[in-house]
Formats: sequence, C-alpha cells, structure tokens
Amino acid sequence: DSALRGGPGMSRRNMHNKREMKYLRSIGLLGLLIIVFPLATSAQIEKPDSGPGFDPTPIEIPDIPKTAPRPVTSMDLLKLRDLHGIQISPDGKHVAFVVGQAVYESNSYRTGLFVVETQEGSKPISLGTAGPPHWALGNQWLAEAPKWSPDSNEIYYRLKSTGIWQVWRWKLEGEAPVQITHAEHSVQSFQLSPDGTALAMVVEKPYAGDRQQLAEHGILYDGELSMGEPISILDEILKMRGGDVETTEMWMHDLRNGSERKATAKELEAYSSWEYVPSGETFSAKEIKEQNIIGVKISPDATKMVYQRWVGDSAESAAWSYPLLLKSTSGGGSPIVLTPGIYYVDQYWWAPDSQEIYYAEYDGDGHSAKLMRMAVAGGSPRQVLNTNDYLSEYSADHSGRLLACRRENSTTPAEVAVADLPTGKVRTLVDVNPELQNIKLSLAQRIDFSNKHDDHFWGHLVLPPNHESGRRYPLIITTYADSDGFLRGGVGDEYPIQVFAANGFAVLDFNRGKFREKVGDFESTVLMLQSPMEGMTAAVEKLADMGFVDPARVGITGLSTGAALVDYGISHTNLFHAAIESGGGAWDPSVYFLGSDKMHADDFSIFGLGPPEGESAAKWQRISASLNAQGILSPLLINAADSEYIGDMQLITTLRQSKKPVEMFIYAGEQHEKNQPKHRYEIYERNVDWFNFWLRDKENSDPAKA
Repeated sequence: DSALRGGPGMSRRNMHNKREMKYLRSIGLLGLLIIVFPLATSAQIEKPDSGPGFDPTPIEIPDIPKTAPRPVTSMDLLKLRDLHGIQISPDGKHVAFVVGQAVYESNSYRTGLFVVETQEGSKPISLGTAGPPHWALGNQWLAEAPKWSPDSNEIYYRLKSTGIWQVWRWKLEGEAPVQITHAEHSVQSFQLSPDGTALAMVVEKPYAGDRQQLAEHGILYDGELSMGEPISILDEILKMRGGDVETTEMWMHDLRNGSERKATAKELEAYSSWEYVPSGETFSAKEIKEQNIIGVKISPDATKMVYQRWVGDSAESAAWSYPLLLKSTSGGGSPIVLTPGIYYVDQYWWAPDSQEIYYAEYDGDGHSAKLMRMAVAGGSPRQVLNTNDYLSEYSADHSGRLLACRRENSTTPAEVAVADLPTGKVRTLVDVNPELQNIKLSLAQRIDFSNKHDDHFWGHLVLPPNHESGRRYPLIITTYADSDGFLRGGVGDEYPIQVFAANGFAVLDFNRGKFREKVGDFESTVLMLQSPMEGMTAAVEKLADMGFVDPARVGITGLSTGAALVDYGISHTNLFHAAIESGGGAWDPSVYFLGSDKMHADDFSIFGLGPPEGESAAKWQRISASLNAQGILSPLLINAADSEYIGDMQLITTLRQSKKPVEMFIYAGEQHEKNQPKHRYEIYERNVDWFNFWLRDKENSDPAKA
C-alpha cells in the first residue's frame, strides 16, 4: 500500500530503500577515506529533546566469516542495516547507495553513503556518513536516492549539518564532501539540470503569521484543531491560518559560480513535474490538478511524453488505479492509455531510443512487481526480468542496458543489486547484512484463501524453525499488508515475525486484500472491517485443516488499519485469544469529538458516520470496540505513541472499569510509527512476552519484567 489508513481519525499518510572497488588503488579515493572518517568519528551524537538521536559515525559493512547458525533475536532485527536510496551512475560503472542502522545503546541512528562498481566481485567503499535520517511526518524513514552529475564524477545528497537541510557534493577523485547550497531555510528536495550546471531546489518557507502574538494570547478555537498532530499548537495554528499560501519556494543554485536566486516563472514550469522537462511541453498547474496527474516524463527525442494519473472517481473506475498514458508533446491528439486494467505502476522511464517505455507493474496481489517493456508504436508489453525476488527502486544508466535496484525476499532483507536488461540476469552487488548468514531464519510459504463472500486474501505463513510434522502451533496474525518482501515486523515494524517463530509460534502475515469503500455508504464501512475478519476465520480454518495451527490459541496484531482490525476482531468475534495493537485505528465515538470540523464534514462522512449521539448512534454501536466491550475476552496490549494514545482512551477506560485484562504503554516523542530504537526493541520484547504468556502459558523469568 502507498498509504496507511486507520480509523476515521487517521488521515492518509503517503507512505516507500562489501566488495572493494578496483579504483581503491587510486590515491585519490584513499585520500577521501583518510579525510572523511576522522571528521565523522570525532563528532558527538546529536540528541534532540524528543525522538531518536543521530550518531555521525559512518556505518561499516563488515566481512563476516561463516559459522553455525543461531536463533534470531529481537536485537538482530533491530540492528539490521536498511537501504534508503539507490542510484546508478549515468555511465553505468558505479552505484551509489545510502544505508541506515539503529544504535540501541545510544537510542540513535547511523547512516552511510557508499559507492560500488557494477563489475562482479567489486566491494563497496564508504564515503562517510549520509547525515541524519529523512523522517516523514508519521516517522517513516523516507528513502532518497543520491543524485549523480551527468559526467558520473560527482554525487549530490541532502545533509542536515547546521540545523537545516542543504545539498552536499562528493567527488570520486578524493576530496572531502562540500556543502553546495546555502539556503536560508531547509532544502526539501532538489534536481540537477540536464547539463549539470544548476540545481533546482524546493526550499521550505516559514508559515505566515506572528508566532509571538499567538504565544502571548489565548487562541480562539475555531473547529480546525484535531488530535494527533505531532507538532506544537502554535505550529498547527500557523499552518492552518496559512490557508492556501505556499509553504515552499523554488530556488536555483548555479554550480558554476555558487549564486542562488528564486526561480523564474519559466523555471518553475520546467521543473514542476518532479523532474526537468522542456518548458511549455508539459501540463499546466490546472491540468495537473483536474486530471490528478502525478508525474510526467518526456522522451529523449522530446517528441512524446508519458504520464501517470490517479483515477479515484468511481464513475471512471470501479477501483483506484494509476494508469500510464502516452501523448505527443506537440499537444495534438488524444492521450493513449498504455496500461488499461493495471492496478498500479510503480516506476516508469523511457528507453534511450524513445521507442519503448519500461514500467514496474503491480497487480495488488502481494506478488512482486513485474518489470515490463512496451513499444510506444503499439504491441503487447513484455516482461523483462524473470525473478521471484521483490525488486524495487530501479534506476537506469544512460545506455539503457543496466539497472540498479533494491532486491529482497521473505527471508532476505534488502540488498543492492544490478540487472542486465539484454540478458535478464539479476545479481547482488552488496549484501549489507552479512551477519544474517549465521542466523537461523524460518522459510515463508504463501497461503491464499477466500471468505464466504469470495473476497480474496493472502498471507505468508512462517513456522518455527525445525517445526515438527503433525504438531499444531499457536498462531499470531500480523496485519494488514503482505508482500513477497522481507518479513520483519509487519506494518509499523513492531511485531518481530521471525522472533515469534523462534519462540514456537506460527505467524501469518495477513493482507486484507484490495478494498475500496463506497463514499458515504455505512454498510461499505462495516464490510471494510467485517470482510477481513471473515478472511482471517477462513485462514485459521485452512491452516488448522493443514495441521499447522491450534485454532484455540490465536493472537492478532496491528497498527493503523491493522489496529482497527484488532479492535473490531476482539469485540465482534471470538476468534482471538490474545491481542496487541499499536494505536491509530480507533473506531470509538470519542474520536468523533476529537476531530476537526473538516474531518466531520469529510472523513467521517466518507464512512457514512455522523455525531454518535444522533441518528448515527446505532451505526457507532455496530463498529465500536468500546461499545461492545462486554464481549471482549481477549487480553489486550496497546503500545501507543504519545501523539495517538488519546484515541484509545475510551476503550482502555471501559476495559479497565470492567476488570478486563488490558495494558497500555505510552511512548513519548513518537508519532504514527515509532522510530526510537530503545522503544522499538522494548516493544519487540514485550510483544513476544505477551503472546508467550497468554498463548503458551510461559512467563519470562527476568526479574526486570516481573
């Protein structure tokens, strides 16, 4: 899913990256290593008032000898190195990539910027730290690919070194990184011009308004504030009162002389489609808004363009879709839909000869996206790569022969890979987690099933390592999205799937399937919750029939939409015998009163809901967990962010007053997804203990957990 969706109070959040290079022999790159590392390692860990710290010590990817495998632990999962951006050089000789890693001891993160040759047998070289993580509003770590200069000799990337984000440059010849931009406020994104002489950068602009004036007086409540905003009330008020005022500006940086100025109207138009396109040959701002255009790419010969739309109108499509369309840059003729009936196109780009389009086609069934190629003159699309691995974050060299990409599968976290298009061969360039070769992980088996309405669901089943044939294991269901990618901790990464399995559980990573609510139709809202419950019931029955699980010992977990499924499942079915949720999914009446006027008019009306005490009262009774708490028998654990726990208070209070087994832990400085390493490790461990206690009658003997 490209977004997380919880209960009516949760708005959509657009939610998703060791071989020594031969030129190490050059004195220049050796000099770079000597210059960069002392500067980075002598710096202190940055510890903000809230949230994780940043450790400027560059990440290392060690050489690990092969040993006998041992069981996986929560700390193993916490300290996995993750990819957060990959880009191949235009000449196809190198790949630059960013790695991040949690540091439990200091509750911080380290990063690293690496380059590796695309030749087989090459090893990565560290260019030093990649700076603090790029956190999104909901605490997701946003991947940002390094950008290469057109001559493949320089790398550009955003770093936060003086309190604001600026663009820095690394030269492969051996110089220390240099700050390039000096904008007054943070650079949010940037692009290089095709000739490599300029940077177009989107610069943050402070919200309009007098902060001191607001701080010194009472603020009249006008119905616009909502719960859960992870910013101060002053920032929230300034943001809202800015209305339609832009909070960013486009600036140009001249790489030849270092000058910076605001972009002209012509430059604004040229850079408006997320990449540089010739001025006047794309869409106006009005067309982009009216047609829901979300990206434009001009062919190398500048005669054609391919663009993507979001189709969300039920009159136009029965389900959300993101088709690709082809159109002449001259403006003549109607656009041609290149991908009719395709659920989602993840990435797309032109072949160098302008005769073909490459795109990653995703069917929404959890399977890996298929890389396709299509001749724009007509004909059927053809699949390019034949692999069962989950590939993403493609970047192509200028020849159109090589692709760099992110490669993973259910038991292998993301690796840096390269694909040869003429041969279709995909090979790993860098394994950023060599330690995993000595850790025992359980294999995953995809299971498909349907409920009584023939709604299709699927998930990956992970059994304990060395599981015994004929033995039935307690089952933990993680929700709400599943794919062919690495099974780590479910949505939100709080439920350590492999550690659950190592503790004697079967785990089903459940996908709720493709669903689109009918706007304003309450019965559709009920079905959005009820249908997955029936899907889980069908899954438990199927796994029990296969002899894998004990249907009398089933647990459920979830964040956001998954949390909504947890609350509904324990209050409307007797399927679950223990439960854990992470917040952000409440469907209790209290969330209505915590919402803004706009949420009442928009978000709640989408689900066919009105005020709980009015004619909608019976509707709330049908979906609320707290209003049906008398039927809850499942012990419930909630690990909530301090920005979201208030949404769970009606349920918590009801269960506590009813003497039901319930616990809630509140985590300070957290948002929708919890990103502090110490918090995440503690949640991993507590979740294992919770299910061990309630599903296996096993209590941890550690005195600290008494």
